[in-house]
Amino acid sequence: MIRKWLGIIAFVVAALAVLNLESCARSQKLTGITVTPATVTFQGVGSQVQFTAIGTYIHPPQSKDVTDQATWSIDSQNLVTFNGPGNVTAISDCGTGNVKAAIQDDGNYIFGTAFVSAAGVGTPTCNDAVLTVVVAGNGSVTSAPTGINCPSSACSAAFPLDSAVVLSATLGSGSSVVTWTWPSGTNGCTNGSGTTTCDIALDTNETITATFQ
Repeated sequence: MIRKWLGIIAFVVAALAVLNLESCARSQKLTGITVTPATVTFQGVGSQVQFTAIGTYIHPPQSKDVTDQATWSIDSQNLVTFNGPGNVTAISDCGTGNVKAAIQDDGNYIFGTAFVSAAGVGTPTCNDAVLTVVVAGNGSVTSAPTGINCPSSACSAAFPLDSAVVLSATLGSGSSVVTWTWPSGTNGCTNGSGTTTCDIALDTNETITATFQ
């Protein structure tokens, strides 16, 4: 009888040993990433924040700081720059975005995010865009909606961000054509430059030059 129980005990011990070996043979697996702080509002251009990425693992269960191992990015352009793993500097007073820390682990893409907001969100600084008109030659430019009447009174005006603004040119004495130009990298006139009107989708501050010849 004693021999029988000893055999059973030996079998159980052996089974547990096998299970333990199988568990140890598994590589530790990343199942999630938490980014802290989870929400940040910058205090202005130049403000810096250090984010931390904490990875959650199984086999065995463990939490690790993976800030240096993660690839960091943000889904909003011209809001922050990355100085190092998780370290960002605000470069704009306008905009929001999601900072992401991601790791490719054994074929699985694991990531966590934090929400960031610039200091000026919700203020006129971020709700308006300034349109500036430069007149060269003999002629004038007005806008619809009203605001621009250049060069006689106002050559700059603020309009709601993302609004549609139409500039209209009036040829002066000796002028037969107007040409619209704008800085490289900006939207400028969406209808081209060869007509007396300039249609603008004002999604940022814009400068348009009207050259009368």
